[in-house]
Amino acid sequence: MGLRQQIKTAGSEAEIDKLVSMSETYLYASDRTKNSWKSTAKNRIIELSTQDSEQTAPSKTSPVKKSSKKKN
Repeated sequence: MGLRQQIKTAGSEAEIDKLVSMSETYLYASDRTKNSWKSTAKNRIIELSTQDSEQTAPSKTSPVKKSSKKKN
């Protein structure tokens, strides 16, 4: 599994930070690749933070309407 895929599947911000710091040790990676890793990390952190806020926020579910049956 490549580094970008590992960042996408990381479960915590600390794990993402560890992977990004590891990416800085790659000497032969292009700037485009490094920017891609950083962008993926940023998006994943945002994704994780929105998942946390959804879990802690009270759910606002609308009541389910019963469908009326048409008479033939």
